[in-house]
Amino acid sequence: MSHSYTNPSEKQDLAHLEANVEDGVDEHGFSKRKPISDRECIYKCLDNSRALAGLDRKQVARLCDEFKVERTAEELQNEYPPL
Repeated sequence: MSHSYTNPSEKQDLAHLEANVEDGVDEHGFSKRKPISDRECIYKCLDNSRALAGLDRKQVARLCDEFKVERTAEELQNEYPPL
């Protein structure tokens, strides 16, 4: 079966919209991320392990509070840009 729809628009190269050209790309073509601090890395690991079995949740919550990195709304927006 085939359909009768034909796309009336011209083909456009939109690759520049998807690529992060400011930070560059690695040898495989993936965009590089800005490095994060050790403290933020520890916080992300702890935050992701809040509900893991075998860990004391209160202890993990306390450690998350100790390692929490205060960031502005602009920094969060840059880390998680809208799609």
